[in-house]
Amino acid sequence: MNRQEKQHEVFTKLINRQLLPFGKTYEDVANDPRWYLRYTVTPEQEREFMTWGVQLLKEELKLNKRTAENEMSWFIMQWGLTTNPEALQNVEKTERKAKTTKSK
Repeated sequence: MNRQEKQHEVFTKLINRQLLPFGKTYEDVANDPRWYLRYTVTPEQEREFMTWGVQLLKEELKLNKRTAENEMSWFIMQWGLTTNPEALQNVEKTERKAKTTKSK
Protein backbone atom coordinates (compact mmCIF):
# COMPACT_ATOMS: atom_id res chain seq x y z
CA MET A 1 0.00 0.00 0.00
CA ASN A 2 1.44 3.37 -0.98
CA ARG A 3 1.51 6.42 1.30
CA GLN A 4 -1.55 8.06 -0.29
CA GLU A 5 -3.64 4.91 0.09
CA LYS A 6 -2.53 4.56 3.72
CA GLN A 7 -3.48 8.19 4.42
CA HIS A 8 -6.94 7.61 2.91
CA GLU A 9 -7.36 4.50 5.03
CA VAL A 10 -6.45 6.46 8.18
CA PHE A 11 -8.77 9.32 7.15
CA THR A 12 -11.61 6.80 6.82
CA LYS A 13 -10.83 5.35 10.26
CA LEU A 14 -10.94 8.86 11.75
CA ILE A 15 -14.31 9.60 10.15
CA ASN A 16 -15.71 6.25 11.24
CA ARG A 17 -14.58 6.80 14.82
CA GLN A 18 -16.25 10.23 14.94
CA LEU A 19 -19.49 8.82 13.60
CA LEU A 20 -19.53 5.69 15.77
CA PRO A 21 -21.88 7.17 18.44
CA PHE A 22 -24.36 8.03 15.70
CA GLY A 23 -24.36 4.61 14.04
CA LYS A 24 -22.95 6.05 10.82
CA THR A 25 -19.83 5.35 8.74
CA TYR A 26 -17.78 7.10 6.10
CA GLU A 27 -19.80 5.34 3.40
CA ASP A 28 -23.02 6.80 4.86
CA VAL A 29 -21.80 10.39 4.64
CA ALA A 30 -19.35 10.34 1.71
CA ASN A 31 -21.83 11.96 -0.69
CA ASP A 32 -22.90 14.71 1.71
CA PRO A 33 -20.43 17.63 1.58
CA ARG A 34 -21.76 19.09 4.85
CA TRP A 35 -22.01 15.85 6.82
CA TYR A 36 -19.74 17.06 9.63
CA LEU A 37 -22.24 19.81 10.50
CA ARG A 38 -25.10 17.35 11.00
CA TYR A 39 -23.70 15.69 14.13
CA THR A 40 -22.76 17.29 17.44
CA VAL A 41 -20.33 16.21 20.14
CA THR A 42 -19.38 17.55 23.55
CA PRO A 43 -15.95 19.12 24.16
CA GLU A 44 -15.07 16.04 26.22
CA GLN A 45 -15.96 13.73 23.32
CA GLU A 46 -13.83 15.87 21.02
CA ARG A 47 -10.86 15.64 23.42
CA GLU A 48 -11.25 11.86 23.61
CA PHE A 49 -11.36 11.69 19.81
CA MET A 50 -8.26 13.88 19.61
CA THR A 51 -6.35 11.58 21.97
CA TRP A 52 -7.48 8.48 20.08
CA GLY A 53 -6.61 10.07 16.73
CA VAL A 54 -3.12 11.12 17.81
CA GLN A 55 -2.40 7.54 18.81
CA LEU A 56 -3.79 6.25 15.51
CA LEU A 57 -1.62 8.65 13.49
CA LYS A 58 1.47 7.71 15.48
CA GLU A 59 0.89 4.00 14.92
CA GLU A 60 -0.43 3.97 11.36
CA LEU A 61 1.53 6.82 9.77
CA LYS A 62 4.57 6.66 12.04
CA LEU A 63 4.27 10.33 13.03
CA ASN A 64 5.85 11.72 16.17
CA LYS A 65 3.51 13.01 18.88
CA ARG A 66 3.80 16.70 17.99
CA THR A 67 3.19 16.13 14.29
CA ALA A 68 0.26 13.81 15.05
CA GLU A 69 -1.28 16.45 17.36
CA ASN A 70 -0.90 19.09 14.64
CA GLU A 71 -2.47 16.81 12.04
CA MET A 72 -5.39 16.02 14.34
CA SER A 73 -5.92 19.74 15.00
CA TRP A 74 -6.11 20.33 11.25
CA PHE A 75 -8.41 17.33 10.81
CA ILE A 76 -10.78 18.60 13.50
CA MET A 77 -10.78 22.11 12.04
CA GLN A 78 -11.69 20.79 8.61
CA TRP A 79 -13.69 17.61 9.29
CA GLY A 80 -14.45 17.62 13.01
CA LEU A 81 -18.02 17.40 14.16
CA THR A 82 -19.70 20.47 15.60
CA THR A 83 -18.86 20.90 19.27
CA ASN A 84 -21.61 21.84 21.70
CA PRO A 85 -21.36 21.52 25.50
CA GLU A 86 -25.06 20.64 25.60
CA ALA A 87 -24.87 17.92 22.91
CA LEU A 88 -24.98 15.04 25.34
CA GLN A 89 -27.84 16.62 27.27
CA ASN A 90 -29.83 16.99 24.04
CA VAL A 91 -29.31 13.31 23.18
CA GLU A 92 -30.41 12.28 26.67
CA LYS A 93 -33.53 14.48 26.45
CA THR A 94 -34.43 12.92 23.09
CA GLU A 95 -33.99 9.42 24.53
CA ARG A 96 -36.17 10.28 27.55
CA LYS A 97 -38.90 11.67 25.28
CA ALA A 98 -38.81 8.51 23.16
CA LYS A 99 -39.16 6.31 26.26
CA THR A 100 -42.03 8.44 27.60
CA THR A 101 -43.84 8.25 24.27
CA LYS A 102 -43.44 4.44 24.12
CA SER A 103 -44.81 3.96 27.63
CA LYS A 104 -48.03 5.88 26.87
